[in-house]
Amino acid sequence: MFKGDKTKPESPDRLNRLVSGTKITGDISANSSLRIDGEVLGNIECNGKLVLGQEGQVNGNIVATEVEIDGKVEGNINAEILLVLHETAVVVGDIFTGRIVIEDGAQIDGNIKTGDQSKKLKKGIGRTNGKKIETSEVVY
Repeated sequence: MFKGDKTKPESPDRLNRLVSGTKITGDISANSSLRIDGEVLGNIECNGKLVLGQEGQVNGNIVATEVEIDGKVEGNINAEILLVLHETAVVVGDIFTGRIVIEDGAQIDGNIKTGDQSKKLKKGIGRTNGKKIETSEVVY
């Protein structure tokens, strides 16, 4: 109706980007895909695909539909559908995912749960307040 009307819904294919050299302290929530080449000190919740570039670092928990890692994560990862760890990936924390692809050279220091087990987990992110927190727990 109006020329400047911008009430169109967000496309899930839109990409948010945090470039190299940028550092964010605090939790991030995104309704579309997210690429991180900088540093995040906090939890990330993404309703799309999360890509962590080779220079990217996350000190916090990640909850996303799909996750692709080239950088370093210190925290738990909950990827609903798929997690891809490339050869330069370093993960210090537990992994919960429907499916996983691990390239030769990727490093993991933590537990991995895939398939049906990961779908029985409650997802969510709590406040960090400077403390490492657990984002998932098994539901019996």
